[in-house]
Amino acid sequence: MSEMIPTITAALAFASVALLVYVVAQYYTADARLRRRLPVPSPASAAALTGGEGNLQTFITRQFAEERFGVDGAMRGKLRRELLKAGYFSEHALNYYIFARILSVAALPIVVFVLSRLFLPGMPTPLVLLIVTVAAFIGVLGPDAYLARRKRLLEQQYRQLFPDLVDLLVVCVSAGLSIEAAIDRARGQVTLRSRELAMHLEVMGAETRAGRSVVEALDALADRLGLDEAASFVAMLRQSIELGGDIIQALRVFSDEMRDKRLLRAEEAANKLSVKMVVPLGAFIFPVVLVLVMLPVAIKLMSALR
Repeated sequence: MSEMIPTITAALAFASVALLVYVVAQYYTADARLRRRLPVPSPASAAALTGGEGNLQTFITRQFAEERFGVDGAMRGKLRRELLKAGYFSEHALNYYIFARILSVAALPIVVFVLSRLFLPGMPTPLVLLIVTVAAFIGVLGPDAYLARRKRLLEQQYRQLFPDLVDLLVVCVSAGLSIEAAIDRARGQVTLRSRELAMHLEVMGAETRAGRSVVEALDALADRLGLDEAASFVAMLRQSIELGGDIIQALRVFSDEMRDKRLLRAEEAANKLSVKMVVPLGAFIFPVVLVLVMLPVAIKLMSALR
């Protein structure tokens, strides 16, 4: 019984941590869903809501704001663009990312080493070193993998919402609004479905108000979104504005094409389901069916042999 105490203690600790993570995740998920339905706050109002930065936030924003830890100006600019594509628009997002990356590289191997020595004291030293090396490797690649996954998910979300955005622009421009006013008007509706896309439109509006032309702001928007649809949209608007074409008619044609492409993507995903179902059928369902069919026969055969 005494030999089972460490295992029971580890299981209870794991269950407690898992329950705590589940409760916190449910809270933040509900809070995120609520915030998506709220208007995009301005930086001043966001600072007023947060009530100032804490000690840890002040330390991060001060210590990681300069070009240190091997991150020069060019690297900081590249990381800043990647964070914008991943949906992080805070002015201190880069500092938090550098801090999280250094913490993951330094802390994850130490935590894995301590846990292996506490719960598996008899583990050979080469195996411990191998596990710590794998943990360090995960700590190095983990933040980049998280950003890549988040960018991929956001690109899928943008690709689904972009035809609806174009439809809203068609309605607004047909009502007599300019492109800038139409995008600003559509941003309020986009906020209800995608806060990140609304923030991209807010950044574009800030660029145009700062004196940047509409075409240049749209180019920057397409670069941040990373969508072929956005690049085609910018090229279409550029030609319509520079050549004096009918913007409303061009938007309508482009909107029809975007809806057709979305329908084709849905049909393609539906056609792939039959192929994707082969793996779970062969790995999980078919062995169970085989066992259910062959088990009575095997039992009768064993009884006959006895």
